Amino acid sequence: MAFDGLSWYRLNRPVSDDERASRLAIARSWSDTPKDYRTVFSKSENYLEICDANHLQKGWGVIAFLLPGLGSLVTAAIILWMMTHMPPIYGQRGELGMAYSVLGFFLFVMLCLASAGIWGLTRDCFNYTRKPIRLNRIDKMIYAFRHNGPGGVISIPWSQAFFYIERKPRAGLARTAPRVVRCLVLDDKKRVVGTFSIGTRVELAFDEDSPAGQKVMEELYQNFEYFRRFMEEGPSSIPTVSEFLSAEVSFRNSLKLQFDGASSLLNSGNPLMWLVMIVAAIPTFILALANYLAQLTCRAPVWPPEIEQACSAATPTEGLTI
Repeated sequence: MAFDGLSWYRLNRPVSDDERASRLAIARSWSDTPKDYRTVFSKSENYLEICDANHLQKGWGVIAFLLPGLGSLVTAAIILWMMTHMPPIYGQRGELGMAYSVLGFFLFVMLCLASAGIWGLTRDCFNYTRKPIRLNRIDKMIYAFRHNGPGGVISIPWSQAFFYIERKPRAGLARTAPRVVRCLVLDDKKRVVGTFSIGTRVELAFDEDSPAGQKVMEELYQNFEYFRRFMEEGPSSIPTVSEFLSAEVSFRNSLKLQFDGASSLLNSGNPLMWLVMIVAAIPTFILALANYLAQLTCRAPVWPPEIEQACSAATPTEGLTI
């Protein structure tokens, strides 16, 4: 099994029929208008350093800990106090065993919820500020950062990468369906031995085949086409990066990351969009704060010297100043 930020993925298995049906072949174009959608950390003539699809999601683990996790810990402490300060009346009535059983059950539930919150916290915190991917057109390789030190980078030839659109069912309070571009790493027997996501992440509130759903999915195809053209045709075939992602940890950058797209909503002239922005402002601000707090506990990723040499990335032409 492999954990990729939000989900577990089974390894040492053949490619599924759904994955084959959703494959994005690198030999064909997927959009006439490639766009970066703020997924690029840095760019040079040799390589493109991009984010994974979970980059924007950092902070949810902190929220999971602060809401059910921290609340469950407090509740568990209260239950423990009640169990150690049981009123004598329960013993006199012969109900002491039942009282301990009921409290013990709720204590178990609270500890389970607290454990889930702590687990979510450790996924966000004490990890890495980001997990970038480098597309190197010089040696036609993809390098996906996993962790510092030996064996911390997944390396796969561009021509052997199996890209597909990962479709997950609707979930969460908003009942949206996430879509990302995922890469499968296959061995000589065409079995899955690794996986990572690349680029942007979209959320479908409508059916994928509806006009609104197709418009959202087009963003995913445009983003993948941006990467594909860079590797297949070179940097001159793609538009200039609209805005680079920052690798610097700051509250300002976290706010900018989470409120991406807010200016277009405010400038749309649509009062309904203004209302949506006002309603979403407070939870988005909280998520930005959680994103910043999580990054403060994390380490910066460090590419191995051999990867830096392969990319000739000592001085990128644009972006990524730390």
